[in-house]
Amino acid sequence: MTSSHRFWLYTILLAYLALAVIYSIVTPLFEASDELWHYPMVKYLADNNFQLPPQDPANPAPWRQEGSQPPLYYMMAAALTGWIDTSDMDAVRRVNPHADIGIVRPDGNLNMMVHVTDAEAFPWRGTALAVHLARFFSIALGLGTVLVTYTLAREILPEHPTVALAAAALNAFLPMFLFISGSVNNDNLSNLLGNLLTLLVVRLLKTHQRPSLRAYVILGVCTGAGLLAKLNLGFFIPVIALALLLQSIRLKDWRPLIIGGIVSGGLTILIAGWWYWHNWQLYNDPTGLDMFLQVVGRRAIPANLAQIWSERHSFTQAYWGFFGGVNLPYPEVLYLVFNIMGGLGLLGALLFVANTLLRRQWSLERWLPASITLLWPLVTFISYLRWTAETPASQGRLIFVALSSLSIWMIFGLVWWLPSKRREFIALPVLAFFALVTLLTPFLLILSTRRRLLVQVGQ
Repeated sequence: MTSSHRFWLYTILLAYLALAVIYSIVTPLFEASDELWHYPMVKYLADNNFQLPPQDPANPAPWRQEGSQPPLYYMMAAALTGWIDTSDMDAVRRVNPHADIGIVRPDGNLNMMVHVTDAEAFPWRGTALAVHLARFFSIALGLGTVLVTYTLAREILPEHPTVALAAAALNAFLPMFLFISGSVNNDNLSNLLGNLLTLLVVRLLKTHQRPSLRAYVILGVCTGAGLLAKLNLGFFIPVIALALLLQSIRLKDWRPLIIGGIVSGGLTILIAGWWYWHNWQLYNDPTGLDMFLQVVGRRAIPANLAQIWSERHSFTQAYWGFFGGVNLPYPEVLYLVFNIMGGLGLLGALLFVANTLLRRQWSLERWLPASITLLWPLVTFISYLRWTAETPASQGRLIFVALSSLSIWMIFGLVWWLPSKRREFIALPVLAFFALVTLLTPFLLILSTRRRLLVQVGQ
């Protein structure tokens, strides 16, 4: 890595940190997506020696469905904030029963909370301090995701170092990613682990030697942590099994499949198995998914493809940026620009894949690791379709577990057909647009809306 390249990477990472901190500070307490339920789960674990709460759909607790989520993120946040006296949570977290959650209305009731300004003001104390510390923890996890995006791009496109920087920047300047990264949300851990597993499997398939025991151990630890972070990472297990099988076939050696499967699979069970056993004992359901759906609510009729297609706009909105309680959108023209850029990027990526296959420009050795970055987003999207068919969840942020792959192919799809020296003429304006919108959003959208609401309340 050249000094210039290193400078720009550090600049992107520092810019992400600065922006994420701004989003975390500007967003009022519990006004980020589902934070009003995620944080009470953190507090319960901190107050009860990390004992998991029982779920009762008839009497949902303040953490609601999040009590059925895998607990690793909440445990880590509880360990970080457990020393803080948060006995004032009920006074700070005053739910607005009239909020238009998930509904966009002119002059709508946007605030999910009835805010107590003094309790939220800096210097933070009590619940406000705990929430902000947990938000900073989320920011650190998001920083890891941006770094994984850069590293993954260097692995699959080593001859395009500037594409790696551009992909990391696209990830770092994505408004919805920054908004979630600046909130208390278990997605931040699952996003990091989902993209990190992609990187680990790509590296596994790039090696021409039998993988080391250390590689299997790291893979097993990350998979186990993933299954304790969010259920959707369970879909990565077949991807890992396929990678181990392909490696065994390629090397004509059974050990990657057998030994790799035993070591990584055994560690996965050792790390995450207790939680699934806990669910089986309580609910006769190892995933706890049925209890989650009982609390959050199922669709009256499972959605078919036509219904899911009709919700595509909210999906793309919540991929690019949809704030508050999914009730504070951008102007429609911004979504149009985002969709055109993203659509052209993905279309360009498909054209690159087709062109490269037809001309046989990449060998099978090259395609095997790269194919994981195509397969995982597809698996993630299919699992999302299955999930949103059960409960209304048409939010693009739910596929951020594959965000590194998506960012890489989206930016590469925009520039691959140009000579190397001219790619910046497309990449730089795109990234500048994202950076500008991302920088202005906390002040011109989130903060200005907050101030307008406070003025209305004061009147």
